Amino acid sequence: MKLVTRTALAYAILTAFILLVFAYSVYFVSEKNRKDEFFDRLDYKITWRAEFIFDAQINKNLIRFLHIKNKKVLNEADISVYDSNFNLYFSDNMPPLGNEKILKSIKKNRSINWSDDKYQYRGILYTDSNREFYIVGRAIDVTGLSHISAFKENLLYVYFISIVLIFIIGFGFSYYTLKPLKDIIFQIRDISEHNLNKRIIVPKAKDELYELTQTFNTTFNRLEKSFNNHRNFVTTISHEFRTPLSILIAEIELGKELNQTIDDYKASLDNALEEANHVSELSTALLNFAHANYDRSQIKMSNIRIDEVLVDAKLNLLNKKDVKYKIGISYANLDDTDANCYNYFGNPYLLQSAFSNIMENACKYSADHCCDVDINTAANRIILTFSDKGIGIPETDLEQIYNLFYRGKNKNYENGYGVGLSIVKQIVSLHNGTIDVHSTVGKGTIFTITLPF
Repeated sequence: MKLVTRTALAYAILTAFILLVFAYSVYFVSEKNRKDEFFDRLDYKITWRAEFIFDAQINKNLIRFLHIKNKKVLNEADISVYDSNFNLYFSDNMPPLGNEKILKSIKKNRSINWSDDKYQYRGILYTDSNREFYIVGRAIDVTGLSHISAFKENLLYVYFISIVLIFIIGFGFSYYTLKPLKDIIFQIRDISEHNLNKRIIVPKAKDELYELTQTFNTTFNRLEKSFNNHRNFVTTISHEFRTPLSILIAEIELGKELNQTIDDYKASLDNALEEANHVSELSTALLNFAHANYDRSQIKMSNIRIDEVLVDAKLNLLNKKDVKYKIGISYANLDDTDANCYNYFGNPYLLQSAFSNIMENACKYSADHCCDVDINTAANRIILTFSDKGIGIPETDLEQIYNLFYRGKNKNYENGYGVGLSIVKQIVSLHNGTIDVHSTVGKGTIFTITLPF
């Protein structure tokens, strides 16, 4: 069952229940009013009959005869009259109306009312010449029962017609209300891996549908980013690995066919080993880049100390490089009260990778192979400054240095793959931080990473 039909049906059932309670209440009140009104009329008829019996002094048989005649034309009330000792004084019919229990109730309450499936009954205490009599009367409310029956029938007709109309109106209302949701479904169906850039039209009214479309569009943004990263990753891997692998294959084939001496074989193996190392370094860099592109929710964060991660990054870099890099770490404005000011919630592996890349670039592109790192805290954030006195970065390259595989005018100075700064940018973004760079050609470069608490 579709949501439109289910909503309309639920709306109709709920409204039907409310209408049923309302209709029953109206019928109950109308029936009570009919009975109350007829009891009042019955009281009048009983009193009138009693006055006729006691004041007219007519033979009781004649009174019965007249009563039977009148009943054929009028809706007369049958009565039974008892004296103060509960002895029958007069009755229109046999057996007489009432019993000792009813008479005692009349004596106690002066008047009572009750009904059965056909008649309405009323008992009253009547006084004549200082004598008390107990009168029990009954009659059928022919007109009232006819009206209430017709009212009940009409009420049922109106009730069922109303339910049908309510379902139709509810269906139309549900269709109108859910039509924007149906439009969203159609738009989502049109989005595939071939047009992930397409987005759902956001409604103007800022309601739940607005939030839904915003959520879908945000999800599609993440999917598009992930898909593009995956596609670019595959493309760049195939492109970047092609050159060193081709050289590696060429060296092996050359050594197999042309080498004649041991020195020739050693030279070919050295070249092949160099290219294999390039492939290994490139694969490691691309793997780090892939990790940096994970969604934040998929990365395990923990409580760490930024200065300890920074020292670990320094030691790992110094241990794996043959060139003697010089890396100095200094603390700014540190006193005894700042023991825990470098505590941070992040991923130590990724941050260590980011710090290593910046320090390696600073040392690699500096003649003295030095990098100075300052660490400071201010206004709920940790500030890391990486500075060198190297060759610097041309101003035309600054806007593109974070692009994957981009290498600027300094690419001839040192070998590289153009992956490191892309990794740094992604890792810093994952930690909701920012990275800024200031560089002067021939004087050096300063990278500033700001990590909020």
